[in-house]
Amino acid sequence: MTQQPIDDQPLVTFLRQHRPAPPPPAPDLEERILAAVANEPAHVRQYRHRRLWIVPPAIAAGVLIAIAGHRLLTPARPSPAEIANLEAFLLTNWDGTVSDSSPADPAFEPLPPDSSQTQ
Repeated sequence: MTQQPIDDQPLVTFLRQHRPAPPPPAPDLEERILAAVANEPAHVRQYRHRRLWIVPPAIAAGVLIAIAGHRLLTPARPSPAEIANLEAFLLTNWDGTVSDSSPADPAFEPLPPDSSQTQ
């Protein structure tokens, strides 16, 4: 069962009518801010600007590392001769596993039938 939304309009009206007035600004606030900025040592202001110069070279270095890494880690495309060689290898091995013909390897000898299982 869903509940009906609560009508908040009377509450909103009450809060708007009885809201407190904001405090008045300090009369010398602007002068205090400008004095604080003027009294700040120059090397602190320069250090803030110096930190901003780090961002663009860091982004450029990251992009270069990403591109170089992609080029180094991507394998080279095989030549048509290598593809043909691989295809022939796969075909001969597949044919050797599914056919009953003798294998090409002369070291392979089938096991003799087990005499203990003979009737």
